[in-house]
Amino acid sequence: MSIARLSRDRKRQLGQYLTPPSTAAAIVRNIRLSPTARILEPSFGEGSFVFQVLDSVASSLPREELRAWCETHLYGCEIDSRAYSKFTDIWESRGLGPVPRTLERCDFFTWLPPGFDRSAATNRQRYFASRLAFGGSISPSIQDELDAIFGMRNGRKIKKETYAFFIVKGVDLLKPGGRLVFICSDTILTIPTMTGLRSLLQTNCDIQVSEVPGDFSDTNQDMLLLTLTKRKVPPSHATVFGKDISLAEIEATPNMSWRVDADLAKYFTGMTVGDKMIATSGMTIGNNDLFLRPIKDGQVEEPYEFAFTEQRITVECEISRARLGKVSPRRLQEVRELEARGATEKVIAWEWLETPKRIALPHDDYRFYNKATSRIIYSDPKWVIFWRDNGEYVYTFKKTGNWYLHGVGGMKYFGREGLSWSLIAPRLYARYLPPGYILDSGAPCAFLRHGVEHDELFFILGWALTDLCNHILKEVLNHTRNIQSKDFERLPYPIWVGAESKQKALLAVKGLVARGRSGKVFSFRSQEVRELNALYEWRDYQIIDSVRGKQPSRQLSLF
Repeated sequence: MSIARLSRDRKRQLGQYLTPPSTAAAIVRNIRLSPTARILEPSFGEGSFVFQVLDSVASSLPREELRAWCETHLYGCEIDSRAYSKFTDIWESRGLGPVPRTLERCDFFTWLPPGFDRSAATNRQRYFASRLAFGGSISPSIQDELDAIFGMRNGRKIKKETYAFFIVKGVDLLKPGGRLVFICSDTILTIPTMTGLRSLLQTNCDIQVSEVPGDFSDTNQDMLLLTLTKRKVPPSHATVFGKDISLAEIEATPNMSWRVDADLAKYFTGMTVGDKMIATSGMTIGNNDLFLRPIKDGQVEEPYEFAFTEQRITVECEISRARLGKVSPRRLQEVRELEARGATEKVIAWEWLETPKRIALPHDDYRFYNKATSRIIYSDPKWVIFWRDNGEYVYTFKKTGNWYLHGVGGMKYFGREGLSWSLIAPRLYARYLPPGYILDSGAPCAFLRHGVEHDELFFILGWALTDLCNHILKEVLNHTRNIQSKDFERLPYPIWVGAESKQKALLAVKGLVARGRSGKVFSFRSQEVRELNALYEWRDYQIIDSVRGKQPSRQLSLF
């Protein structure tokens, strides 16, 4: 969890988005609960679902039996003291007496139902769980412990996210035949970081994804209703917004996508772009204003004078910049000994200049910096980064900062020729990246793997600019506005393009890049870019003895 996430306002910190009563009523009505059901609401807030459940069950039970039913069939917890206080007020106003001990104020992640045998992993109950919680922050004191419990299933990583862990724990608690009904972010459908969660669910549950009923306006995030029924035998399909998708089609995609269909699955039967190129993010500097300079008329203004200095090593400083303030006992002992000896470490210092220096480019102290842009095909450099002594000042600044700055993303690809695009965008704004750039985290890049022909760089650039490629990307691989490096690698490589069309595509793309470098600005409406679509369109083909993800046999039969 980032420091920024842990410092958000209370509502976002808890991932707390209260469900409107009309939505809760519609969901409970569709479930058709019986008095024999055992129900768990893992984050009941002010009670939208709890009170709808009570109203539903009350129609089948005499009022004098309702209290006893609650104590044996209704379970729940709520972490927020304010929401719990409002819940208890509403409960008591209904004349239901004290809140049952089965409805607790506590964290669902550390909670087990009363009477649950903590030592028996198979002692699970039949529960229905329905609630929204996403994007929240897990308490730092239990993050690592929860990750050890819920962070891996069937050999796949489960993202350390509140809604993912809520769902995993809910499924763990279910008996076969039990249901979990959950309002959650629609990011569960495709994003790569939820691949492990999707894999777990589709091997253990019948899956039904549907629209959230009623008017849910408490968040701008697109939401969905996930209904899971635990099964002993894996199902054959998932139902997503009324459409049945076979697990074979889902498993054909590298991210276990729940937005694939038979027509789109056919593209995932040969190589992927990742077989030809390796994609990477760049680095986070930690203070862009300190090191980045905009290029103006071939010059930059330098407002600082940089120098190296020494800073004393202390335990207090080590803890302040460690993840979650945790330092291993071994490292803590090392730092104590260094502090006792008065040891120091190299840090950078900077002084504001009264008159900034104007520096003509190129200059040994500066390198072009690959910030995101909406330009396609090619973009002249707009920024440089202070890179004196091969980046030593930037590296030192990061190394002596907080823990999340210590890594240098994409470092071994700095200066290489490749492709780039904007991390946050509705589609791939793909462009040629000349040699010499330092890479930024906001503009992922891709580079040819060792031994791959140089022309593949331009062939894949052309593919990335087509409507078909972007349809596959946004429909199947990641429908959000984030386009991660791994999303690019998971794109199908257009092996269906014949030799003649491939040569035409190469000539076209190389021509576009040359014109871009000469000053021509392109958009997706440009006729030259639109013409690429025909060169990469699908043609039926047959691969002999091929294995998905590996180099297919050259015995291709085109129809």
